[in-house]
Amino acid sequence: MDRATDRIERHLDHERQALRSNLAELEHRVRSVVDWRRQFRGNTAAFLGLACASGLLIGMMTARRTQAPRRLEHSASPGGNPANPYADHRRRELSLAWRTIESALIGLAAAKLRDSLGYLLPGFREQVARREGDGYKRDSSTRYRS
Repeated sequence: MDRATDRIERHLDHERQALRSNLAELEHRVRSVVDWRRQFRGNTAAFLGLACASGLLIGMMTARRTQAPRRLEHSASPGGNPANPYADHRRRELSLAWRTIESALIGLAAAKLRDSLGYLLPGFREQVARREGDGYKRDSSTRYRS
């Protein structure tokens, strides 16, 4: 009976060691998946895109909507022109500069998203290259006939 008990105890000890080893490996895998620094190194473009989109969304949500100030009658010169045309010119320049920056950021985000999707989705790059090569042409069978 002692031999059987010893065998069972050794078997249990062996199984405990295997369970500890599996548990340690599982813990290591969970830590690597949850580690945001490792995820950032592997998916930098996705993290930067998410940060830009989040910032833009928060900015849009917190932006105050203001009405254009009403011009007082005495702020215009007798000819009906604004008293300070330089301010309007500067405002237009700033608006144009902001729209240019905004367009550049959207283009950059779109390029990064396209690259990220090309990395994540098999065949995506080939589809984009094919679409860019033919200029999104449709073949004659897909056109609407009137």
